[in-house]
Amino acid sequence: MSGILKRVYNSCIHNPWPLLLFLLGATVRILYITSIPPGLNQDEASIGYDAYAILHYGMDRNGVHLPIHLIAWGSGQNALYAYLSMPFLLLFGLTPLSVRALSLLMGLLSMLFFYLIIKRLSASTRAGIAAMFFIAINPWHIMMSRWALESNLFPTLILISVYFLLRSFADPRWFFAFTGILALSLYAYGTAYFFVPLFALGTAILLLYSKVLKLRTLVWNALLFAVVALPILLFIVINHYSMQGIATPVFTIPKLTMPRVEQISSVFGGQLWKTAADNFSAFSRLMYSGNDGLPWNSISPYGYAYPIGLPFALIGLIVLIHLWWTRRREAAGVGVVLVWFLMAVLMAFITTVNINRINIIFYPFIMLVTAGFVWLAGRVKGAAVLAGAVFVIMFVLFSNAYFRDFPGRIGPAFYDSFGEAVDYASAQTSGEVYVTDEVNMPYIYVLFYEKISPHEFQQSVVYSNPGAAFQQVTAFGRYRFGKLDMVPANAAYIFGNSSPLPAVSTEYTVKRFAGYSVLLTTGKADGLPAAPAAEAAEFLNGGFEEGTSGWSFSAGTGVADNNPYSGSQLAYLDAGQDKSVSQTFTAEAGVYKLSVMASSGGSGGKIGIREDGTVLAEAELPAGDDYRQITLPAVTLEQGVQTEIYITGGNGWINIDEVRVER
Repeated sequence: MSGILKRVYNSCIHNPWPLLLFLLGATVRILYITSIPPGLNQDEASIGYDAYAILHYGMDRNGVHLPIHLIAWGSGQNALYAYLSMPFLLLFGLTPLSVRALSLLMGLLSMLFFYLIIKRLSASTRAGIAAMFFIAINPWHIMMSRWALESNLFPTLILISVYFLLRSFADPRWFFAFTGILALSLYAYGTAYFFVPLFALGTAILLLYSKVLKLRTLVWNALLFAVVALPILLFIVINHYSMQGIATPVFTIPKLTMPRVEQISSVFGGQLWKTAADNFSAFSRLMYSGNDGLPWNSISPYGYAYPIGLPFALIGLIVLIHLWWTRRREAAGVGVVLVWFLMAVLMAFITTVNINRINIIFYPFIMLVTAGFVWLAGRVKGAAVLAGAVFVIMFVLFSNAYFRDFPGRIGPAFYDSFGEAVDYASAQTSGEVYVTDEVNMPYIYVLFYEKISPHEFQQSVVYSNPGAAFQQVTAFGRYRFGKLDMVPANAAYIFGNSSPLPAVSTEYTVKRFAGYSVLLTTGKADGLPAAPAAEAAEFLNGGFEEGTSGWSFSAGTGVADNNPYSGSQLAYLDAGQDKSVSQTFTAEAGVYKLSVMASSGGSGGKIGIREDGTVLAEAELPAGDDYRQITLPAVTLEQGVQTEIYITGGNGWINIDEVRVER
């Protein structure tokens, strides 16, 4: 170990660029990882909770003991990421960071293995620096290292296995490490069922042809591969032919409600020839454009490897093919990279393509970019400096877009602040918690953030479509999921900030988060919706959705959209008693109530109603960041008399929404 550290130290002293570039890459992968992407994707929550359940209860949320493949929503989720995440969950508990920690770790390790592979393929110092540069700044690699999508584990396992394979050229014992990791990758993602056998076969043929691999070594490694791969092979057979699952004391091979791999791969669906051309056409468009239209996979116009990466990759492909063709035995490692790239391209014929499903191609693609860059830099004076500068500029622009603009755009897709809302609602009431259906599979977030026992979930879960590929949960325990027309007493309701407030028959408070709100009810209710109240005939625009229409605003007040209670607009008053917002109208004779949703940064603000200058009712607005409903005592308005609603400023800012004058 001391010898290895000494060599690493000496290498860094004589050539510090790889280390500096690694630190740059590590920084953009670690920085703000708890908040970018904001929130949590439903697949992250799913893999995280199942890992937690298996770690602490020995079963996933579907009650399966130590499954080799998760049932998840019904159609399955690969289990390897869950098992490898358990050390982080054991150390740090179930949090978004602990679930993403494995992705981050694999992202950091893969930069090192990528560099080491290029160093073994080329003795050039320039090639090693270029390798670390291109992997450190690569947009696909940066984005996939920062969130817990289990399919992103697959290409990194192949990368590590290829490094072990290259080491086996000097020491055949490393071939067993290659085989073990390669077989293990079958548990990482469904596309591995196609890629791994073909890659293993192609590599074996190549190495036998190059006389790098002995037949006896191949036989022993084939046996090792078969042993490690047997459970996942049985899983494929069981689910393809709708057989019963297999339970053993050590692991369980489950039967899914509907195998998802048959939906995304035409080879399993029996439509290979019909869809191959369309699949490859979509693949070609993706590789050319750099994007698949999914905001969590790429940012336009930077794509998976920047627009200028493709020409370098084409140059690199020609360079590596020529190198292997002219020096086949010495360039067996280059042949392995070419086989990897070829098998990834073949996958495009049988897979409905997006960046996740074709992710196995990107490591060899970046290797081709590196090879093309090194070749060009060695033959065209100044090419390396010019091309490197362009890549650096694009990296800076990408980083700016990722850290500044991306969080706001991706937040809704990752349900930013939904977990906070779940925690708050669960803590604030002992009654039922109702959850909006605007979130994809909202029940998994309740399981994740409240760390509910899978036993409790299994005993009370109610599905609206049991046995479907994506089973929808309508209820479990005290939680209810779906659209709600009226919130009952002593309950909580979690809903999106842009959604209208549901009917309530009791007093209530509302707590606002970045994307979601929690309505809490108190007291008793008769179980019936409150009778609809009639608005005052001439009173207008109580929710400020029509801007300033109908209202008068003094200096330091106005309409904004930064934090409305409902809808998209609110009225605001800056601090100061000279600030006011008011509306004058004429009502029919009758008894009316004035209510408003208000939040305030300080005391002293007031809302009131007056008739011909006489104050009929008035209340002070309490200080607090959260919206609260203020309702004034009922007042009697005379026929045809001018009535004024007014809000005056106080010692802090005031936000006003949903002003109602109801008869």
